[in-house]
Amino acid sequence: MPFKEWEIPLESARIYIWRETHAGVVISFAVVLLAWIGGQWECVTRYDCAHSFPHRDVLGKRAGLLYKETFSAFTVEQVFHHAISDCQQNYQAHIAFYEAH
Repeated sequence: MPFKEWEIPLESARIYIWRETHAGVVISFAVVLLAWIGGQWECVTRYDCAHSFPHRDVLGKRAGLLYKETFSAFTVEQVFHHAISDCQQNYQAHIAFYEAH
């Protein structure tokens, strides 16, 4: 099962990605949005397949894990691609939400 990891740099943020595939299909992944806050990298939100289902952990700076957003109508691969796109397009909103909570 091929494993690959990489990062996508953004303005004062970055997306850390790892994925595992089998026969060319994504079977497991993590997409983590990290922001440079207060002199350190902080996890703002993350998509993954932990707990046996693809989901997004919505986090708050003070509150920690606020809730899990689930994607039951989508495949693991669809959620993987959505996660990257969402973090690239909406990273500023995710960071603002994280800092406010």
